[in-house]
Amino acid sequence: MIQSAQNVPDAQKAIMTASEELSMLGSLRHIQALEDRDDLVHAAMNFLLESRLRDSLEQFQEGLRCLGLIQDLQKNPSLFRGVLMFEEKPLTAKDLADLFVPQLSPLGTNKRVLESKIICYWRDWLLDVEEGASSPLSLKNILAFASGSTEIPRLGFPVDPTLEFLHQQETETPKIFPEANTCSICLRLPIHNNYEAFVEFMRSGILQAPTFGVI
Repeated sequence: MIQSAQNVPDAQKAIMTASEELSMLGSLRHIQALEDRDDLVHAAMNFLLESRLRDSLEQFQEGLRCLGLIQDLQKNPSLFRGVLMFEEKPLTAKDLADLFVPQLSPLGTNKRVLESKIICYWRDWLLDVEEGASSPLSLKNILAFASGSTEIPRLGFPVDPTLEFLHQQETETPKIFPEANTCSICLRLPIHNNYEAFVEFMRSGILQAPTFGVI
């Protein structure tokens, strides 16, 4: 408001409104011209961006120096931007497909044939979810079901997320819903004969998970 004031009276009014904050910054002063307004704003910003943060920045630099990173960071700032600065990035189907590593049975086995089919269902379904075909289910819901987190950490998870498959013996009760272990970040996919059934039970299982205290 101070910076956008078009005349001295408006600037003085804005200064009085922010007088308490400006006093704490050591920038409160009487102005007689718009040039004085600019000096006041500059002094306040200088304190906020430099003086107040100087000790913290120096500590941060010292830590990077101890780790031997400060020179690399100064020479290649763009390489460190993704690690040091937050940037909103939407979760994609490819992110999840690449994140979870399938634990496959040996080639040539019947289980491997079923697993290959389910992986295709899984990847197609992720694309459908990304496009909104399984609303209100979202990719974040899937990630939260498997890991407890709605976002992939900037430096990755502490363990590599995996995909397992819910094979069953003839004497066992069929496991038609997905299962997960959020500690080991393992998502277990049910075995279904067709894509429609896979989608139905994946969607309903994950959406109902909070009701049963799974996540």
